Amino acid sequence: MNIDIVLLKEAALKLSPHERARLIDALWKSLEVMDQDDINQAWLEESKDRLQAYRQGEVETVDEEIALVGVREKLSQ
Repeated sequence: MNIDIVLLKEAALKLSPHERARLIDALWKSLEVMDQDDINQAWLEESKDRLQAYRQGEVETVDEEIALVGVREKLSQ
């Protein structure tokens, strides 16, 4: 990660929750977002692909609680 990004991240984490939320909102609005119909279509295709992979035994399912524990562990590092 670029040192400027690391410093920016450290500074952002020192902001209050309200200030961080405002920053997130400003950054999100600055991105060129695809049209919502395009986003919905992309998610529909992704969902179909994942369902097909599950039905063909290409992927395993993970219990929600186990998955959340894993995510929390990674976020706490």
